[in-house]
Amino acid sequence: MQIRKLQEMGGATLLVSLPKEWIRKTELKKGSPVSIDESPDGGLVIFPAKEGNEDHHEREIDIQYPSRFSNEGLPNEITAAYLLGYDMIRITGKDLIASKDRERIISTIKRLIGLEVVEEDALSITTQFLVDKTAVEPSKIFRRISTIVRAMISDTLRQIASEEPNVFQSVAQRDDEVDRLHFLLVRLIRTAVREPLSAGKFGLTSIEFLDYRVAASSLETAGDYAVELSNSVSRLGYVPRELQPKFEEVKHLLDTIQSDSVRSFIQRDFRLARKVLEDSIKLEKLIGSLRELSNDSPAEILHLADTIERIARCQRDIADLVSPMAPA
Repeated sequence: MQIRKLQEMGGATLLVSLPKEWIRKTELKKGSPVSIDESPDGGLVIFPAKEGNEDHHEREIDIQYPSRFSNEGLPNEITAAYLLGYDMIRITGKDLIASKDRERIISTIKRLIGLEVVEEDALSITTQFLVDKTAVEPSKIFRRISTIVRAMISDTLRQIASEEPNVFQSVAQRDDEVDRLHFLLVRLIRTAVREPLSAGKFGLTSIEFLDYRVAASSLETAGDYAVELSNSVSRLGYVPRELQPKFEEVKHLLDTIQSDSVRSFIQRDFRLARKVLEDSIKLEKLIGSLRELSNDSPAEILHLADTIERIARCQRDIADLVSPMAPA
């Protein structure tokens, strides 16, 4: 970071010189237009103005086929390019793309929200990201992920004492949607960090963008644990009747923790975040008593308790991101 002093001109105007190295890299000269934007944290962001649409600069990347990391690595390369914010991703090769590899490529593209095939022939596949990056707010995607994960966990725990058809397959399918939304959110956050003008339209500071990245990761992990929980309940087949009321208590308290952690994070509500901590302690005690009652029960019951604790820890991590410096 460089510290520069303001200079006064004409008794009213304040000036500051721009770093010579930055001027050289951006190829600016006398008379070149620059855009100045005020960031939510009180800073000023200066960047070269572009003719036409100043907000959009399409980034392109070519991925070689066959992959230099073997064909199994091709989906990873496509996903990485998507997460890095490339708008145009071309898969090109000197040889024909084998049908099996083409199916794998198309399957990968379908898992990435907003990425569509725009051109395709025997030697190449061209995809383009067609979503306006400033039209989708991080908070809305985050809420959607939370809603899906919350339903996955609630439906699984409800299954313990239910005679309704099982929901285990739908839980795994919903986890795929969580992954898709998580990838989209990561892409938007990385784009915002790289393009300050886009970031400013969301009204979030750099730290808040970073917090969304961490919180989304916690939610995605909770979704993975929800699948693990579903698999455990499926393998178990039944829960002893004397334990079902205790699991019902766990379900209600965990649902409250999930709801409050997300609301506290989005609203930056420290009081609500503190309540999440208090409820998490109650849940730990509740699970402890559940373990004591499960001494003569199948080992899978203890695995259920462990998985529920991990889910609660993910939710608590989200609430921990709310600054303790906020008014209590």
